Amino acid sequence: MKRFSEQVRASAIAQDADQNYDYASNSVILHLDVGDEVCVQLDGGKVHGGNTNKYSTFSGFLIYPD
Repeated sequence: MKRFSEQVRASAIAQDADQNYDYASNSVILHLDVGDEVCVQLDGGKVHGGNTNKYSTFSGFLIYPD
């Protein structure tokens, strides 16, 4: 299993002045093997999405098999 846990592969920072609408986006392409895991983590307990809309999403796709 690859150990990406200590490695940042992408980061995003977003801050709206009135904290009502924050948004950010990223794309990462990784070569993974069976059993590898991907983790999405908020930094320092911060919540993305403003005061009332606190959402994080993750989507993964197989681009092509080995």
